[in-house]
Amino acid sequence: MLSSRGGPVYLLMLAAGLFLAGLLPKSSLGNLHPDRSADLVFAGSSTYAPFQWLDAQGQARGFVIDLQDSMAQLGGVKAEHRLTAWESALSAVESGEADAVALFASERRSQQYDFTNPFYYQFHSIFSHTDGERFSSLVALSGQTVAVTAAAYAQEKLEEEHPDVRLLPVESERACILAVHTREADACLEATLSATRHAADFDVRRTSSPFWPRAYVFAVRKGNSDLLEWLNFQLAAMQSDGTYFAIYQKWLPELEWRKPTIADHLTTLAWIIAPILLLALLGLIGAWVLKRQVARRTSQLTTELRSRRRLEKQLRDQAEYDAATGLPNRPAFIGDLERRLSEAPDWSPTLVFLRLLSLDSVTSTFGRTGHEELIKDFGLHLEHLGFPLVSHLGTGTFALITPQGLTPEDIMARLTTSFYIEGLYVDPGVVMGISIGRADDTGKDSAPTHAEELLRRAVTAYASAHAKGNAWCVYTPQLQPDPRDLILLHDFRQHGTRDMRLVYQPKLDLASGRIREAEALIRWEHPRLGFISPVHFIPLLEKAGMITRLTRWVIDEAIEELARYRTRDPDFGISVNIAAQDLADGAGLVEFLRDKRPASSLQGLRLEITETGVIQDHDHTQRVIAALREIGIDCAVDDFGTGYASLSYLSRFAIEEVKLDRSFIRKMRENRRDYAIVASTIELAHTLGLKVTAEGIEDQATLEALAELGCDTAQGYVISHPTAADEVYRMIESIT
Repeated sequence: MLSSRGGPVYLLMLAAGLFLAGLLPKSSLGNLHPDRSADLVFAGSSTYAPFQWLDAQGQARGFVIDLQDSMAQLGGVKAEHRLTAWESALSAVESGEADAVALFASERRSQQYDFTNPFYYQFHSIFSHTDGERFSSLVALSGQTVAVTAAAYAQEKLEEEHPDVRLLPVESERACILAVHTREADACLEATLSATRHAADFDVRRTSSPFWPRAYVFAVRKGNSDLLEWLNFQLAAMQSDGTYFAIYQKWLPELEWRKPTIADHLTTLAWIIAPILLLALLGLIGAWVLKRQVARRTSQLTTELRSRRRLEKQLRDQAEYDAATGLPNRPAFIGDLERRLSEAPDWSPTLVFLRLLSLDSVTSTFGRTGHEELIKDFGLHLEHLGFPLVSHLGTGTFALITPQGLTPEDIMARLTTSFYIEGLYVDPGVVMGISIGRADDTGKDSAPTHAEELLRRAVTAYASAHAKGNAWCVYTPQLQPDPRDLILLHDFRQHGTRDMRLVYQPKLDLASGRIREAEALIRWEHPRLGFISPVHFIPLLEKAGMITRLTRWVIDEAIEELARYRTRDPDFGISVNIAAQDLADGAGLVEFLRDKRPASSLQGLRLEITETGVIQDHDHTQRVIAALREIGIDCAVDDFGTGYASLSYLSRFAIEEVKLDRSFIRKMRENRRDYAIVASTIELAHTLGLKVTAEGIEDQATLEALAELGCDTAQGYVISHPTAADEVYRMIESIT
């Protein structure tokens, strides 16, 4: 969470965690990733408090140190922390003496390192001498001597974008502030939080608004993908099981540290002086007559009681309310919601988690002032809407309970408004995750409270909406990621099709009674998870953008098998299914096939495209099919009848075959409507010069009925289950 002094951007870290592993409990994530036996060496700065530093005993401490220890513990290894001067820390990673280092991600550094997902965000600021010129912008530094930590992000940025600034590289952040204090430099440019701590010890103050919001990541040497994936996995697991948030709460006072003000000192002094004054007052009262003493004492006790009540209320407000908006904070929201759930067992709440999407752009445009003003104004807007419970969770993220009966559209309509900030109207851009109902039975031995579970579900729904570019999403159990999917995607990235094989389902020529074609189907026998259905892993690979790699492997395997089949039957054909992504990359697919040598190896290969894939982009699909036809490859429309395309529509494409979907074939003998659809489709297809294949045939009577209707080819269990290539050879020679 970004505080008024620049803490982490909580939602960006959460979205990254969601993208990697979702909000999975530690018990289900911890053992999914491959073991790592080697210990980890983390490099870092020895003076970068509160993130990492060496204390007086030489022990490594800090927010990042705790994160590294927790990742190592979760992954079953040990972590070693080597904290030195920053430049030496980077050299250790580059030379291989250390495995990883926490730093700001940048374009230049990406040439040497690979980065994990962000786990924190920081700003930079300009620090000037209290008795000198106060530099408030980067433009004002032109021609000045500016101290920066050697090899730090600030040095890189100034060298690239402000060559007119004279740089004074120093060893550490403290040395940067000291250079300004001793007048060796006109200003220091450093990460806001760490440098602010050091500036408090000298005649140096921050004189600019925070700028350069940068992601804080773990960096590894370029190409070390195993370690990178391991670190990303542990970060996601920590975020999902609450470890990250526990560490963040532990270090929150340090991450949001500020120099004590005069008011703070006066408050402390008041607590010291108050007892002394009270004793003096009691001494004076003793000189009064007994009657006045009793009256004065009674008045004093009454005043003291009121003061104590006011102080208790002030402390309670500070603990339960967000300073930026005045709304209840996360612990207060969870506590209040848990109490309401306990008091009303039949209550079914609707909880909304939302984030202001335009917050980052507002910060970039108007600075920190605009950032805080937008959050405050939106919080006031929520209060005026009269929701039963509203909370600001930090950094423009809010949670609220809505009145009964409101639809997502109603909620969005209430939230939608604009705010006037420094002369411009700004739309905050809200995205919502919605959890409806109770969470009394989570099915876990160590489940969170009911209120925390409802908030977790809303966050999960928000992540889905944000990833899909939607305005909202209502939580369903289907949004929870399957832990097996993480294993499948990881293993496919690592091993490709190593554990996959092709089987072939024969297609019977109904006129000759012979097997003249077969469809290539993929099977995955996973070494740990067993048989994985194509219905499961193909959509998973499509969503992950890896289906093209699989499709091209299937085509290569099918072409090799096709050559062997055609030694027995020169006219034998094999069909291969291609995905919508393969069709979208039509030029790449055509080029891939055109490069096959010899060109005759493509004879007999047919590509099957789903009806939905054909109608999604008419012009593009028409060009791709025509290009495939030019290089001698026929195309068929699979699952015909499940979409909205007609045969007259499909006649515009250079296709050779339509495959009637099994939903029409299954009950065609009992359902007169299905029978009529099948009969008319076969007749019209033949009129248009198209071959017709019926799939999903499971009995002999249906097979005979299709033959009577003039269907060309049949495919189904009544003929053969998908089987090995050698078995198809036998069927080619035996079926007459």
